[in-house]
Amino acid sequence: MRKLPTDDEVLAHGFRFRPTWWTPRVSEGWGDFLEQLPDESRGYRTITRADLLDTANSHGLPQSLLAGYVWGTGSSAFLVGRRARVFRDNDAERISDCLQAAAEMVRSGNTVDAYTGMLRGRPHYLKHLGPSFFTKFLYAADAREGKPGRALIMDQFVALALKAVDGWDISRNGPWEPSIYARWIDHAHGVATVEGVRADAVEMAYFNEGRKIAAGR
Repeated sequence: MRKLPTDDEVLAHGFRFRPTWWTPRVSEGWGDFLEQLPDESRGYRTITRADLLDTANSHGLPQSLLAGYVWGTGSSAFLVGRRARVFRDNDAERISDCLQAAAEMVRSGNTVDAYTGMLRGRPHYLKHLGPSFFTKFLYAADAREGKPGRALIMDQFVALALKAVDGWDISRNGPWEPSIYARWIDHAHGVATVEGVRADAVEMAYFNEGRKIAAGR
């Protein structure tokens, strides 16, 4: 694993997007905060990891889920329609209720239970919402003052790096069993403690490594 990113590098980890890609696809008002993000040229704005970590407390839980999708999709406009199905094919009240229940669990320290509850067939499952994006929500919901709690993001790039760097027997695309998620957050927090860094710096390092592996570099 290469050098772990600094706090500033973690918080600045961001992507460009256009709010108009998302706001027509979500409930009224849920996307208003996107217009408050730093303005770029030609209608683009930038969303950073710091913005994601702030969204749950500053704007609300549905907005936090949306922020995770916007941040995780970035400038890949062609993916927006498919990824926004979670907002189209789930009732707005159910989205809010499921997110509230999961947030209460993760904030009470029941991180793996919150993860488990959002898997397919579980009480807080939302159609089209898999671990790669609901762990972004859990990560944001668990944050305090810009710093991560116990919950961390797990996606295909993290999984690729865990397999290549640490030899884990893990699929690239998931869904990953709760025991795998528990092992991942234990591992990341353990590395963070040893290295004296934020736990999400470890996650970001694995993400970056996984992207390089996927690109064949």
